[in-house]
Amino acid sequence: MIQPFFSLRCCILVGLCCFFAAGRLHTQDAATTLIRDLRQIHTPNGIEVSKEVILNDVPQWITVRGKDKNNPILLFVHGGPASPVMPISWAFQNAWEDFFTVVQWDQRYAGKNWLSADTAVAAQNLSPDLIIRDGLDLIDTLRAILNQDKVFVLGYSFGSKIGIEMAAAAPQKIHAFIGMGQVTDLQPEQYLYERLVELATADDNQTALQELKSIAPYPNPEGATPVGKLLRARKWARFYNGGWYGKPDFNLLFSLPELSPDYTPAAIEVLHVSTAWVSRKIMRNTQNKPMPLQFEVPILLFMGKHDLHTPYEPARSYFDKINAPYKKFVTFEFSAHVPMLEEPGKFLLALVTEVLPLAK
Repeated sequence: MIQPFFSLRCCILVGLCCFFAAGRLHTQDAATTLIRDLRQIHTPNGIEVSKEVILNDVPQWITVRGKDKNNPILLFVHGGPASPVMPISWAFQNAWEDFFTVVQWDQRYAGKNWLSADTAVAAQNLSPDLIIRDGLDLIDTLRAILNQDKVFVLGYSFGSKIGIEMAAAAPQKIHAFIGMGQVTDLQPEQYLYERLVELATADDNQTALQELKSIAPYPNPEGATPVGKLLRARKWARFYNGGWYGKPDFNLLFSLPELSPDYTPAAIEVLHVSTAWVSRKIMRNTQNKPMPLQFEVPILLFMGKHDLHTPYEPARSYFDKINAPYKKFVTFEFSAHVPMLEEPGKFLLALVTEVLPLAK
């Protein structure tokens, strides 16, 4: 039986409170240093790397962290588009590193990559297909660096669309695919809008109803739905427990990069700018093509029961249509779109009991 774990988040909060009480933690830099020291990997066969790698001729930042570099590789494919998880990974990832060598990847021009981005070049070719090709190149890079045949791919939110396409394209290089906040093509935006109207009506929330009416028709019946409309819908998705269960907004989530030991102050400062610019370019080039249904690798979906950012019910319907050698749907009952932060202990348990054995 796996013994209970104290979450890294609790340890950090206790440490910060003690230092504040003692009058010793006066600056953000000091807090970040404390977190960096707490996360430092000391094991003889561990790995703790932050570097740029060249993927399809474009430099892109990754971190590679684990207590034993012989542990299976877990590649985290962030969503957004262009919303890196690297700067918030300090808040949830530490315990994962006992069992996996965890790779965070700032995708093309996103996050830290923005500091050296040529926007004239970037604007010409950004698309999900390009990010998929970068991801496949990264898999080969990691296999070579760590001398392993296969990796796990965990795709998060919009990254689940990227990751599941990677799993369909290169099954011989992938142990399994884990979709968290799984994107589908089964009218999730239509479901989201109708659900929000239902919730706002039941709540007699006239402000919500007026804002939702202002973005109708939603989604756009022809062409891509503008990012502004998508964000307005997700504002109310968060309000109704669909972002972080029990919180009406993402203020806490968006504050976590401020203490990131993986990001410089300059990278944190441009994070919002890079996300907004890159995501708009990618969304304009996103095609509504059918999601794959046939796979040669195990497929697992990790879904927060209350998720409205990438709604739970369409994800469940998509899962039922999948044909794979093995598949598993895992529900986090008190989570929405960030279950690794909302239920970190249960999420770790699911990784260890449901995912790790598939490496064997």
